[in-house]
Amino acid sequence: MKKINFKGSQQGSVLIIVLIMLVLLTLVGTWAIQGSITSLKISTNAQAQALLKQTSDSVFFTLENKTDDELVFTNMRIGDGMLNYTLRPENKGKELVFCVRGTTEDNFAGSRLASVVYWNGSTIKNSDMGKNGFCQLDRLTDFLSGRNAVLTQVTVRAAENNRDWEHMMEGDDKESSKSTGIQKVAITATSILPNLSESPKSEINDCLKNYTSFVDDVIKNETVTDCLSSKNVPYSTQEMEYTMKAVRASS
Repeated sequence: MKKINFKGSQQGSVLIIVLIMLVLLTLVGTWAIQGSITSLKISTNAQAQALLKQTSDSVFFTLENKTDDELVFTNMRIGDGMLNYTLRPENKGKELVFCVRGTTEDNFAGSRLASVVYWNGSTIKNSDMGKNGFCQLDRLTDFLSGRNAVLTQVTVRAAENNRDWEHMMEGDDKESSKSTGIQKVAITATSILPNLSESPKSEINDCLKNYTSFVDDVIKNETVTDCLSSKNVPYSTQEMEYTMKAVRASS
């Protein structure tokens, strides 16, 4: 009887099995790499948000510490102090804007370090006090550190001064109260990581200088953060409203 040799067919089966195993290993490796990349992106995003939040927080921490000093607070309320400019009646609706620069000794020194931005109808105005106050990506001194990673821009504006019961004199009512009006300011700190965005520097610069941080009730404009979001720029924006305390005379 003639014997049949299956050796050739057996070698073909082994080759197919090896190829299948290689494909499976490739797929597993690809899934592992994709999983690692996703985890890295999540980790990077969490670290970026933590850094941005801490940077914005530091603005309010610094400001509150400075205003605890009566002399410093008084200087902010007179002359070219940033609060004096903001609270003038003729500057209602205008935002004083300055970039927190790592090389500047006192970023809150006064309006001479700032620019102003406001809406005139549906047209943005940002050149009344020059444009040096706005943060700009192509100006290395605007970054907080030598790593050129984080930019922080601060805006100051007069807040709505609606009377509330907290500030009423005893026996007053909200309609006929003759008590002194309470002055309030809204301060917004916006920190960004421009290097994590693929948008051109010029477009990010435009976001920082061609928008206000608030929405005008009449024109319903976009804000700085709306613009940054549309450019996929990582950012953190925080806003605080402060009631101005009375300046105490020195003894």
